[in-house]
Amino acid sequence: MRSRAKYFVMRSLLPLALAALVMLPRLASPQFGLLDDGLTLQTGREVSGRWSSVLYLIPETGRFFPAYWLVYSLVFALVGARPLAFFVVNVLLLAGLLAMLGRIARLAGATREQAVVAAVLFAVSGPAVETFYTLSKAEPLQLTWIGLSLIATAAAVTAARPLTRVALPALAAVAVLLAHATKETSVVLVPIAVAWLAIEWWSPTRSAKWMRFAAIYVLVNLVALAAFAALRSHYAALALGEGSYTRAYVLHAVTVGPALFRICAWLVRGFAYLLPLLALAALPRVGVGGRRPIAYAGVWMAGWLAVFLPWPATFEYYLLPFTFGAALLGGALVGDAWRWRGPGQPAARRRLASFALAAAALLWLVATTNAATDARVQLAVDRANADLVDFLGGLPERSRVLANMSPANEYHYELPMHLAELKARGDIVIERMPATGNVRPDFVVTAELANQPGPTVRIALYEPRVRQDNVTLRTLVAADVAPVYRSERQARIVELGLQRLLCPLAVHPVLDVSYCPADRGVLDRRTFRYGWQVHRLVRPTAGRPT
Repeated sequence: MRSRAKYFVMRSLLPLALAALVMLPRLASPQFGLLDDGLTLQTGREVSGRWSSVLYLIPETGRFFPAYWLVYSLVFALVGARPLAFFVVNVLLLAGLLAMLGRIARLAGATREQAVVAAVLFAVSGPAVETFYTLSKAEPLQLTWIGLSLIATAAAVTAARPLTRVALPALAAVAVLLAHATKETSVVLVPIAVAWLAIEWWSPTRSAKWMRFAAIYVLVNLVALAAFAALRSHYAALALGEGSYTRAYVLHAVTVGPALFRICAWLVRGFAYLLPLLALAALPRVGVGGRRPIAYAGVWMAGWLAVFLPWPATFEYYLLPFTFGAALLGGALVGDAWRWRGPGQPAARRRLASFALAAAALLWLVATTNAATDARVQLAVDRANADLVDFLGGLPERSRVLANMSPANEYHYELPMHLAELKARGDIVIERMPATGNVRPDFVVTAELANQPGPTVRIALYEPRVRQDNVTLRTLVAADVAPVYRSERQARIVELGLQRLLCPLAVHPVLDVSYCPADRGVLDRRTFRYGWQVHRLVRPTAGRPT
């Protein structure tokens, strides 16, 4: 009994310890970011006490994700505008996902060691770093609900009591519904579940347990999808193709071709370590049961990539659900390869297994090096942005600030929200370029950016455009005029861009040049610089021509 209690404590504490270790740099430097966090804080304040209003938020975009708004509004109600507290919530979410990942791995037949490997692969991946080093992301909540649905469905298969066999699938359906209402891409679970059922149906060694699991999960997803469709039909103001945001989701060659290239680039950058392990798994082996986790994980990963093909942007954090399956697959393959190194195996098989493990370890180090670069870039960007908000918060009353950024991006909307929510400076006006109106701005703010890695964490600014913005600045302020504020953050980066090896193979136009930059090779070792400068715009003197 004591050993079981000790095992339970260890199983609970290890995910938390791993999550805290990965998040330690972020916890030491917590800042809200200029991508969605201002809107999250504003919405949390407005929704507090009026929870049903989450059903009607931002209707013009065509999106419908009330569970996302509800959870973050609850977090805001509990902790307020404290970035450290928000990141503590991220630590708990990551720990919960790691615990669920381990549980799902064990339910699929993995050993404890394989479950640990899967947890490590997930925790230090690039998508996990970007997702949990930022706030206001839907993916952690989405994946949490999906993980709960998988565990509840698996428990229903082995439940002894009839009431439990009904209650657990109902709980799973509610969890999937919450996933849909957190991010709409969760609907891809329906074809994933159907594909799992097809695997069991056509398997030569059909398992009654796995057949029940797949059948129940199909039913769970169909019920959840029907409920979500009914809710969306009743509360959403616009159809999916009519929203200002959602209308960009189009299955067309112009969109799919570049998206496929971007996805392949991300996979080579962060998941190439799976290739030697998959090559080893493709060799003839005894038994078919060991292939089920590979088939299930493969379907999962393919589904979570296909759902983003019609979308014109591909950010690393989009791949968090894919990473969940990749980690499970990686843990299973590492365990198999390690067993193939055993003394009872033929010498040729042992050599192949050792080679595959060594190659996978080397490529995994490449992936973790890039993930560490992502973390350093994210911290530098958020620190510089927080410094800017601090300075702007101290400007004179009713100051007008011209944001010298082109084209318009999220920072134009987020800066006034951060000033209002964090500094109580709703009186400060942020204007876009070019300045309009009869009142001349008091200050102009311009970014500074150099040696931007790519692809990396999402930043609203791009180096070529920032250079052009600095040229524009010279038309507003004389070259000899010193800024009233200037701050820069630096991060030493080591980027191993294996994805650039794909650039000669691209058959579709690569819309984002960060995937195939002309000024760097596979190895990039430079210092990333990011910051802001603020100049005072001198008002015309009375009696002088303007």
